[in-house]
Amino acid sequence: MLSGRPPAASYVLIDAENIDWAVSNVVGRKPESQDRVQFDRLVSFCETNFPAPVRCVVVLNARGEQLPDVMIGFVRALKSAGCEVALLYGRPDQKVVDLGILKLLENIRTQRPGAAVVLASHDGADFADALKPMLEEKRQVAVLGLREYVSQRFRELVPSGLKILDLELNARVFNRPLPRMLPVNVDEFDPGVFL
Repeated sequence: MLSGRPPAASYVLIDAENIDWAVSNVVGRKPESQDRVQFDRLVSFCETNFPAPVRCVVVLNARGEQLPDVMIGFVRALKSAGCEVALLYGRPDQKVVDLGILKLLENIRTQRPGAAVVLASHDGADFADALKPMLEEKRQVAVLGLREYVSQRFRELVPSGLKILDLELNARVFNRPLPRMLPVNVDEFDPGVFL
C-alpha cells in the first residue's frame, strides 16, 4: 500500500544495526556517542548528493509489539534528524530488518520508477540481488558503509553502476575520526601524514 504523499526522487534505506556492527568492529567495543553515525549529517549528505526530494528510512527491529524504553530516545533522535523510522518485529527466526528493507526495495522498484536508491548497509548477501534489477534499469544506486566492511557481493555490482560511498570519508558522518586500518591507493597517498 502506498502512502498518499508525493513520491521521493531518492530513497535512503538505513540498516542501523548493520552500520553499528561495523563501527563496533572498527573501535573494538560498543560505540560511544562520539563514534556513532550523526544521522542529520547523513541526511544532509544524501540531500546534497542525490536527486531531491530525499526520503531517509531507518529500519529497526523493535523486538516486540511495544517499543522498548531504551529505544525511545534513539527513535526520537532519528526523527529529529529528518529520518523516518520503520519499527518492525517478527518471529525470533526472522531477520526482521533485512525482510523490511527487502520489502522496501521491492516496492521502490515496482512503485517508484526511476527513483534513486541508497542503501546504508554492508550486507551484500541479503541485498545485492535486490539492487541488481534497479541497476539494470539504469537507476542511480549506491551503498553507504565503511568500505573495508562492504560485502564482495556489492563490489561485484560496481561494473553495473553501483556506487560505493564511505560513511566517514565521503559522507563525514562521525564526530571524530575512527581508528580504521584502511589501505590507501598509492596515487592518493599523502606522505605528509607520516612526517
